[in-house]
Amino acid sequence: MMTNGGRCFFPAAPPATAAKVPSVVSQLPSISLVKAATVVLLAYNDPDRARRRLEREVVPSLRRYPDWTFEIIVIDNSAQRLDALADVVANLPWSSRYLWHDGRNLLYGPSMNLAAGLAAHPFILYACMQHGRMHDPTWIEVAPMWANEQIAMCGHLFPSAPPGELGFADSGQQRFHIQGGVLAVRTDVIRRFPYQDREWAHGGSDVWQSYRLMQEGLLLHGVPTVFSGWMTIAPPGTWKYVHDYSDDR
Repeated sequence: MMTNGGRCFFPAAPPATAAKVPSVVSQLPSISLVKAATVVLLAYNDPDRARRRLEREVVPSLRRYPDWTFEIIVIDNSAQRLDALADVVANLPWSSRYLWHDGRNLLYGPSMNLAAGLAAHPFILYACMQHGRMHDPTWIEVAPMWANEQIAMCGHLFPSAPPGELGFADSGQQRFHIQGGVLAVRTDVIRRFPYQDREWAHGGSDVWQSYRLMQEGLLLHGVPTVFSGWMTIAPPGTWKYVHDYSDDR
């Protein structure tokens, strides 16, 4: 881990290492198969990328699941209102809303908390609007949460800094997190255990939130067909969805 003026930055592990971090799953009784999800997208000062992510990645993916009920919440943290993006959102075939906060950047964690408070469905699907590429519309994955009520979040498991660096006791827990670029999470989990709105409201928010959920006895589940990395490029593989720092993969 590196520090800069007291802020913590988490060095990227080699992609192959990140891909080998194991899933954490325990067997509990099945829960009902609710096919309903709220898609959460955060826009920030780039209308072209935001619109591309919505029209190229999200819309074709949702159309792949006609028996599901979806809603879309776009939280715009841009300095100026993105009117063209708002128009696209208003014309989507699902229940959708566009929220702009007069130029205030709510940051990642508080934005996710806001979305969870508004969400009408039991699962949240999040995808970064700045980076990402859908290669297979079946990337959406909530089945582990259907099967096990203790699984709180699904996505790409990525190595973490020691828990003490983020204010958590080191109890021997595994040092990984669900990387925040693309994920699925239970709505009620975010409502009960919201993201931090102070020191870890943005940078490191995904690491902090993962440690928080594990501290509460909840589980994280790796999705091997999704890659999401901090300041990395996805290695070759049969990825269904990639969130990395290339513009178009």
